[in-house]
Formats: sequence, C-alpha cells, structure tokens
Amino acid sequence: MKLRPQLGAKQSKIVTDTFPSWLSASQPLSTDEGRVLARLLTSLTTKTVPRTYTVASTESQKAESLAKPFAKHASYVLIAYVDAFNDPLCIINAEMRRELEPGLFALCEMVGEHSRDALMVSALDSGGKTILKSLWKEYEKQRYVGKG
Repeated sequence: MKLRPQLGAKQSKIVTDTFPSWLSASQPLSTDEGRVLARLLTSLTTKTVPRTYTVASTESQKAESLAKPFAKHASYVLIAYVDAFNDPLCIINAEMRRELEPGLFALCEMVGEHSRDALMVSALDSGGKTILKSLWKEYEKQRYVGKG
C-alpha cells in the first residue's frame, strides 16, 4: 500500500493519519512484506501447543490455534484493509493484493458469516461493501467444505 504520487502535504497527512504506526508513507510495504503479513495472519489458524515453563507435562496440553482469541480483532483488520483499498488517495497494486489474499482468507475464516453481515450493515459504505463482497466471494471459492 502506498500513497498516490504527487499528493499535497495536506492530503498525504490525511491518509497517513489513518495508517497504523508501523506503516510509513515514505517507505510503503513491498510485496515481500505483504507475503510475510499474510503468512503471519495465516499462522494464527495453525494449531500449536503453547510452551509453558511449569511442571505440567506437555501430554495434558492441547494443541490450539490463536484464531478464536484473535477473531474479535479480525473484523477490524478486514475493515482496515477495505478502507485502504477503497481510499482514492491510496494504491494497493494487484501483486500486493495477491500476496495478502491468503491472510485475508484466514481473517474471513475467523470472522464468520454472522460477523461479516454485521460489518456490512454497520461499518462499511457502499464501496466497502462491494470490496468485502468481492473478497468473500473469492474466499468462498477456495474454501474447503469437506465434500468429496
């Protein structure tokens, strides 16, 4: 994600004020960093056994993913992506979208249909709804449904 070229200082500030603190307008994310972010989001769904430094044995610990605890935050991450994608002063090129796709699909899995519907009603404008519908359609295409 990067700013459109030749923006004025005021427009640049408007956009950068909405960015998370770890994003910089002067050094936009590369596709490699987009891939790493998607990998991080996807790894939240991977089941692991947490390391503990207590006397309890690892046999009693159950492998769990971080998807359930993160699910309450996943919708906000999706909203941030949709807002950046919908912002006329930002550019998210096709390569970056392709790299982020697995992570976004992992977020869709965490959010679920009920929360998605709540997002559509309460948090998005018509452009955002279109973007989220498109993302959800792609997610549904690749989702494993357990048939066959």
